[in-house]
Amino acid sequence: MAEELGLNSVREAKFLRVDAWKGKCSIVHGFGTRHPGGDKPSRKDWHGKAVQGGREIFPLLSLRQVHGDRVVFFDPASQDIEEVWQTEGDALITRTPGVALGVFTADCLPIFLYDPVQEAIGVVHAGWRGTAKGLIRKAAEKMGEVFQCQKADLLAALGPCIGACCYEVDGPVKAAFISGGIPWELVSRPKGDEKWLLDLHEANLFQMQKAGILKENINLSKICTSCHGEAFYSYRNADKTGGRQLNFIALKKERTAFPWPGARPE
Repeated sequence: MAEELGLNSVREAKFLRVDAWKGKCSIVHGFGTRHPGGDKPSRKDWHGKAVQGGREIFPLLSLRQVHGDRVVFFDPASQDIEEVWQTEGDALITRTPGVALGVFTADCLPIFLYDPVQEAIGVVHAGWRGTAKGLIRKAAEKMGEVFQCQKADLLAALGPCIGACCYEVDGPVKAAFISGGIPWELVSRPKGDEKWLLDLHEANLFQMQKAGILKENINLSKICTSCHGEAFYSYRNADKTGGRQLNFIALKKERTAFPWPGARPE
């Protein structure tokens, strides 16, 4: 069964961690929260910056998010960090230690992928458009293609986003999901007057399981960013002009060999 993350002490925490990943010594990660003091940092404020995890400093990489389905593979042999910042895409994957992969959200769903066997990571920015286009499935498939990741080895974590309690959508969204092969009755409920309440968590959970990611390897948060405006930026709840959570995952340079039970060498 997928484990659910709790809100815990989010007001005091800069980032939320996945409790089930605390023993994963190869990575650091965090789902972002609202910045204290009333500031509203956005992507441009993080450009050229780094994040800290334990004793290490990780230069931050982030794509130009366009609500699409493009998955980008970061290879330092052929790309530099600035090039990544200028590249359009909504999912970023790597096996390079010492850099943090980030996405920025204010209602969209941030997703982390981690293969402790191949020591590969990915980060996904899943709004309704990316979800309807199967972005999470494509990211998992790309990790298999590039890094030889097996779906059964992949761990996933779904962070806070706007919940089914608040996310009202209309007919074009319904049509896009049906066209993408996502069962509409599973991921939404009618609100009346040709409006529905959409569950981004459920839609991406459905796609991950269909793609072969094991349910017991998926951790999810049911925290609604719109309901908890005191803790998160929410586009629909007042932050249309600024304020974005940074969500990041990174492979440590100093890593413990085979940190997952049953992990195997290449």
